[in-house]
Amino acid sequence: MDLVPLTAEQAPDQRASTALVPLSTTTLRRTGGELPSVCLQLSASTLIGLRVYLDAFARHLTQQKPGSTTARTYFKRGRSFITWLEQGRDPQLRRLDRACLEAYREWLDRRFANLRTKNGYLTAVRQYLAWLVPLHPGLVNPADFVHGWSCSRQHTRRHLPVEDAKALLMALETDHRKTGEQRARNVAMAYLMLKTGLRTIEVSRARIEHLQEHVPGEKWKLWVHGKGRESADESVQLLKEVYERIQAYLALRQGPLQGSDPLFATTACHDRGGNVVTAAGKRLSTRAIHRIITEGLLLAGVKKPGIVVHSLRHSTPTFALLNDANPTRVQKMMRHQHYATTEIYVEEVQKLLEGAEEAVTQI
Repeated sequence: MDLVPLTAEQAPDQRASTALVPLSTTTLRRTGGELPSVCLQLSASTLIGLRVYLDAFARHLTQQKPGSTTARTYFKRGRSFITWLEQGRDPQLRRLDRACLEAYREWLDRRFANLRTKNGYLTAVRQYLAWLVPLHPGLVNPADFVHGWSCSRQHTRRHLPVEDAKALLMALETDHRKTGEQRARNVAMAYLMLKTGLRTIEVSRARIEHLQEHVPGEKWKLWVHGKGRESADESVQLLKEVYERIQAYLALRQGPLQGSDPLFATTACHDRGGNVVTAAGKRLSTRAIHRIITEGLLLAGVKKPGIVVHSLRHSTPTFALLNDANPTRVQKMMRHQHYATTEIYVEEVQKLLEGAEEAVTQI
C-alpha cells in the first residue's frame, strides 16, 4: 500500500507533529537476550513514504530558517540516500538498520574523496532520521551507531600572504581588458573582502543603503546579510580607505542610484550582434564574484594550490591576529557563531609565529 498524507478527516490527532501515515516497521531480536529493536522495513511502500517524509522534513527546515540553504542541501543529500536504498541490495540489507547505514557509509567512502563531503552526506541522513524517528514510537535510530570521518582542524585552503594580497589588488586595478567602472568595482570589492572577511554571498547581497556612517569622517558600518540570515542584521566596520574605494566606484555608476540598489552591480554586456546579454545595475551573482577574483589571482600570478576565492576570507582573521588583535573581537568581525571556529585561526597563527618545531635546535 502506498503511503500518502492523511486528510483532515483521517488524522486521528490534529495536534500531532505530522499528518503522514506511519511507515512500516519490523522487529529484530538480538542475540544475548537483549530487548528487540524496531527498525524500518524497506518495502516498496516504505521507500515511497521516505520520500514523502523527506519533503516534510525539508519544509520543516525551511520554516525554521527561511533564508537558509540548509533545507535544499539536506533535501538533495537525503534524496541521494533514498535513491541508494531503492537500488538492488543484499536481502540482509532490506531494513534500515545499522548494517544498512554501515553499507551506505562504505559507499560514500568509495564515491567521494573529500572527507568533508562524505561527512556532509552522512550528516544529512543523520539529521533526517533524527527528525523521523520520534514520529514512530519505539523506532531505533541506526545513525546513532554509525560515525563519520575524522577531519583535521586545520584549514585546507590557505590565506594570502600580504605581498600576494597587494599583487591581487594591483592586478585588478590595472586590468586593461576591463572598463574603468569594472576595474573600480573589482578592486573595491576585493579590498572590502580582504579587510572585513565578507563571504561572496554577503558581497552579492550588499546594498547601497547597508553602508552607513559610524564615526563621522573616520569609520563606517556595513550591515551584512549573512549566510542563513533573513535580513542584514550583522555589521562590519569599514575604515576610511575602504570607504573611499567604494565611493570612487559608486561615482562611476550611472545614476541616480537608490538605496535599494546593489552595492556591487553588473555592467551592460552585449554579444557580437549588439544584443544585451547582461543588463547593467543588477547585483553580481556569487558565480560572477568567483570569476572576477579568480581571474585576478591568475593575473597576479598568485593562484597556487590551496589559494582560492575563499582565501580572501581566511586572510582577514590571519592578518588581524598577526597584528595582535583580540580573538574575541576577531570572532565578532568574522561573525563566527562559535568561538571554536575562531580558535582554529588562533592556533594556525600561533604555529606560524612560534611553532614547536623551531625549538628543535639540537640537530
